[in-house]
Amino acid sequence: MTEWSGPLTVRPARVDDAKEIARIYNQGVQDRAATFENAYVTPEERYLWLAARPEKYPVLVAEVKHTLMGWAALNPYSPRRSFDGIAELSIFIERSLRGHGVAQELIKAMQNAAREKGFYKLVGRIIAENEPARKICQLTGWKEAGVYEKHGRLGNKWHDLVLVEYLIPENMK
Repeated sequence: MTEWSGPLTVRPARVDDAKEIARIYNQGVQDRAATFENAYVTPEERYLWLAARPEKYPVLVAEVKHTLMGWAALNPYSPRRSFDGIAELSIFIERSLRGHGVAQELIKAMQNAAREKGFYKLVGRIIAENEPARKICQLTGWKEAGVYEKHGRLGNKWHDLVLVEYLIPENMK
């Protein structure tokens, strides 16, 4: 599924999206490019995750004609109240659609959602070798803020982690 017809729409996730959200996340675990996690999630786990999410931390999905193509979530950055205005972005795209603009649309939609929720900064973490993700961040206004060296292992190899951030100046007043 590398091509699609019809408009790409981004909408809030529903609990009935749990199966597809889990499937796409598990592709990310299997492909070893977007997460250091090595455990798969079940649709039931994603259902509970969606059902328990506070409204402040949305999950958005991208779809065409009711087919899920990717998803993004805002997550708490820190339990400390002094960082309440910062959220961490997670994003996973259907393997066959990576590089086709789905991530860019989800990021833009999530930036708008974060603005509406009052966040002043979004942060993310990217495995350094994931050049496509780094490029998408650059195209959508994110900055690389630093690197954690040898931060996680995939198999027997250590990988660096690039820290990225997106400021929302209108929420910094």
